[in-house]
Amino acid sequence: MGAALLLATGYMAGAVSQPAVLSAVSQEGGSNDVGQDVLKAYHAVSKSVKELNSLLSAGGQSTTVTSGVNFFGSSVGGVNAEQDLEEGRGVDPETFAALYADLATPRIAEHLDYDELGRLRYKKNVVRIYSRERLKTLFSKRDQLDVRSETAN
Repeated sequence: MGAALLLATGYMAGAVSQPAVLSAVSQEGGSNDVGQDVLKAYHAVSKSVKELNSLLSAGGQSTTVTSGVNFFGSSVGGVNAEQDLEEGRGVDPETFAALYADLATPRIAEHLDYDELGRLRYKKNVVRIYSRERLKTLFSKRDQLDVRSETAN
């Protein structure tokens, strides 16, 4: 009897002390449990990235062609997605995904279509992701920004 009481007390204490968990169901039907601590951290990061994105845009270091904030572009010090798209030299991974997800701004969306192979095109040019070398350069730039930012505080 004492063991059962101890077990029940332990169970109740554990259940009460666990953080609240919110559950979302993905499109594929899988469950994605996210705790309050994760949501709070995400909110803080999202707020900071939006601020960073605004600074980069105001300084002319970043442009967007999709709705929302480009977390990748912000993390590498900005990308000029509009110029990249116009010049047909590829776009960053997040812009690429957002364009395929129909999140282009109206001004850009009017020039998007698909070719006979199902590839997304902008003004009849296939939209591609940045070259491997450009991606390596941007990831290196992100690493440098991370190091330099440590001394900015």
